[in-house]
Amino acid sequence: MKKRYIVIGALAAAFGAFSAYSAMQSFTVQRYGLDSDKITEPVNIMLISDLHSCWYGENQNELIAAIDEENPDLIALAGDIFDDENPNEGTVVLLSQISAKYPCYYVVGNHEVYTGETDKLKALAAEAGVTVLSGETAYIDVNGQRISISGVYDPNMGQVEWEYQLKLTDTRRDGFSLLISHRPEAVEEYNKYGFDLILSGHAHGGQWRIPGILNGLVAPGQGLFPKYAGGEYKLENSVMIVSRGLERNWIPRYFNPPELVVITVK
Repeated sequence: MKKRYIVIGALAAAFGAFSAYSAMQSFTVQRYGLDSDKITEPVNIMLISDLHSCWYGENQNELIAAIDEENPDLIALAGDIFDDENPNEGTVVLLSQISAKYPCYYVVGNHEVYTGETDKLKALAAEAGVTVLSGETAYIDVNGQRISISGVYDPNMGQVEWEYQLKLTDTRRDGFSLLISHRPEAVEEYNKYGFDLILSGHAHGGQWRIPGILNGLVAPGQGLFPKYAGGEYKLENSVMIVSRGLERNWIPRYFNPPELVVITVK
C-alpha cells in the first residue's frame, strides 16, 4: 500500500511538473519603460529574439495577433530568428507579415552563422521587407523624433569583423541611438560606444529560473548562473535589455516562458 502511494505521488508530481512545463511554453509580453531626454513623445520598440523558426499557431497567427495588439513603432530582430536545424518557413511567414506593417531591423545570430548560408538568410529577410544591418545605421522618424538604429553580426562571423562593424556604428548615429546585437555578454565593448539602448538575446533566459532567487541557470557564452540571462541592465554608459527569446523545443524552460519584449521610451 505504501509503495502504491509513493508511485501515485511520483506520478502526480511528474504530471504537475509536465503541466507547468507545458504551460510555460506559451509566450508572454514583457514590458519595460525607459526615460530619455532625447524623446518627447513615447516610442514603442518591440524586441524579438531567438525565434529559431518556431511556430506559434497557423501562419504565426498567435504571434501576429500579439504584435498587432502592441502596435510597435519599430521591431528589432536580435538574431537567431532563423535556425540551423529547423526549416526557414516559420521565420519567413512571420517576417513577411510584420514587415508589411512595421519597420523591421534584423541582425544575424550565431545559429544563422551555423547554417553556413548567412547570405541566403539575409536575402530571405530582405526579400520579406526587413532591413538587414551589418555595421550599418538606419534612421527612422517617430512622431517627429530622430531614431538611429545600428546593428552588428554575431561574433561567430569573426571577432575582427564584429569589432569592425561596431566601430562603424560609432560615426553614424543621430538622435536616440539603438544598437541591436545578439550577444549580451559583450558589455565591455558596448560600454565604449554610449548607445542609449542596446537590445540583445542569445541567453534564452538562462533556461531554468526561480523568480526572485535565480535569474537563470545556464546560458551560452556565459556558462552557469549567467549575469545577463534576461531583463534590464544598467551599464556604465547605456541601458541593455535582453530578451529571453521565443524558442520552444525539447529543452524545458522552467519559470521562463518565451517572450515578446516591448520597451516604451519616453
